[in-house]
Amino acid sequence: ADIYSLGMIMWELTTGCKPFDNVKHDHHLIYKILDGERPKITEDTPECYAELIKSCWDPDPKKRPSIKDI
Repeated sequence: ADIYSLGMIMWELTTGCKPFDNVKHDHHLIYKILDGERPKITEDTPECYAELIKSCWDPDPKKRPSIKDI
């Protein structure tokens, strides 16, 4: 969960927005996130940064990078 959260913070830094700020934070959002929904990464995000964000958001926590790797 910490690495996923880091990915969300990185996304927030690139966009200046809070993740999922345009939808109600309820059980429907929880299920969407569990099903893999993620915020859209903006086109002006450097590719290496975007790839790191995506890897932090991997649905399988075991496939996310370690903090040491980051």
